[in-house]
Amino acid sequence: MKKHLIMVVAIMAVLVMALPAVAADKRISIGTAGTAGALYPMGVAMAETINRHAPGFKASAEASSASLENIRNLGQGNVDWAISQNEVAWLAYKGQGKYKGRAVDSLQSLFGTLLSWAQVFAAGDSKISSIKDFKGKRIGVGAPGSGGERAAQKILSYYGLTYKDIRPEFMSNTEMVAALKDGTLDAFIITHPLKSAALLDLTTSFKVKMIPVGDDGFYKKYPFFTKREVPAGTYRNVDKPVPTPTSRIVMYTSTKAGLSADQVYVLLKGVWGFADEWTKTHPAVKKYTKLADALKGLNVPLHPGAVKYYKEKGLSIPAALIK
Repeated sequence: MKKHLIMVVAIMAVLVMALPAVAADKRISIGTAGTAGALYPMGVAMAETINRHAPGFKASAEASSASLENIRNLGQGNVDWAISQNEVAWLAYKGQGKYKGRAVDSLQSLFGTLLSWAQVFAAGDSKISSIKDFKGKRIGVGAPGSGGERAAQKILSYYGLTYKDIRPEFMSNTEMVAALKDGTLDAFIITHPLKSAALLDLTTSFKVKMIPVGDDGFYKKYPFFTKREVPAGTYRNVDKPVPTPTSRIVMYTSTKAGLSADQVYVLLKGVWGFADEWTKTHPAVKKYTKLADALKGLNVPLHPGAVKYYKEKGLSIPAALIK
């Protein structure tokens, strides 16, 4: 009896060893932005879509201070996907500007999402009517080192101003909104989607004016920005179209993430196959984030798995995006 029991146990052990191993889901982290805007909820919903529709993956979204932190984390392999304004990622990839001598050439594009609008607000009763009027004034320029702050620097520079000419205040977006309301700021420059929660809070409870950035020379100097008009009526008391810079918010990965072409293909198939699940999180995401526009505004070459996916979908891929 004992011999038979030993034999049964031995046979069962052999059978268990012969069973194929069940591979654990690969975990990927997605760097987004602050929780007050449109990008964090978009990232959370995108992670949930991946979990439902990309077999073999388990995704989670992380709040961050957006472009610069995300680029740094991608370059260090701390996150697997992350969003960034396209101009910040391009400078990082090429090792220019702030990234001179320390290029993040491991970046790889995945797809474009919504537009980031550089919007300039002042109090409705302010005498400020142009960027040049900022001289000597208290101006909110965004969180230190953020993509928004970099955009603010470029706008100020074009109009002949530096931080020495103004009284710069380095604040988060929500802090700038509160400070303009209570008179701590004279104006601020913010990069946010149109009608973001913070800006609707500002404009529905406080009379504002928008300051234009309409000079064509600005867009020639900084070709990664596109001039668009904030439509009249977008915000209360903004009754005329206001020209302002826009850039694309792009989802990137990095060679440090170690994702193969097949893995990225599966991820993109899940993300775009069920895009309605994550683009519905904000009107700006829904309006500007479509498969047909996935490659618009991209400068950094695509991940090979993305090339495979978009070719299959019939999209025309610019040669500059294939490496």
